[in-house]
Amino acid sequence: MALRALPALAVAGALILTLTGCAGGSGSDAVVINGRRVSVAEVETTATAVAATVRGQGSATLRDQQLVVAALVSQALADGAAVKAGKPITPADREAALATVPGGTQLEANRDAVPYAEAIGDVVHAQNAFGAEAMAAQQATTSIAVNPRFGTWDTKQMSLVVGTGSLSIPVTTN
Repeated sequence: MALRALPALAVAGALILTLTGCAGGSGSDAVVINGRRVSVAEVETTATAVAATVRGQGSATLRDQQLVVAALVSQALADGAAVKAGKPITPADREAALATVPGGTQLEANRDAVPYAEAIGDVVHAQNAFGAEAMAAQQATTSIAVNPRFGTWDTKQMSLVVGTGSLSIPVTTN
């Protein structure tokens, strides 16, 4: 009888993982975009470099990390829109777009901030070349799984919706 309960427990466990947002990636993944895993450590490193470059601070806040995650998701949408239009984003396109962003070239100069700089360059180029609508349409064919620590991706707003950064649900008592 105990062996019959195992499949039911496995299904229940999978359901719990899905409902709690842990399916589609591990706890060490900050975001998984179309199967490409970006680790929490990568996001922390990039966010710290961005904070150091932009604010002169050597540490990053959770908000800095959330901005990096949002930029990486937006980059995937931008790159998808460019490919769909038959005009993949080139390094020259990215450079030109990044040059229009205040502080963009400084971000690019910091090796650890490059993933964020490239994401921003791609997004700016795609918005100018293809429009935000083309990027929004890419959400239908882009698999996005965000670690709940960083928030959730809202397809209607086309943005990261952030909470407290906690995986716990607050309990109120009377």
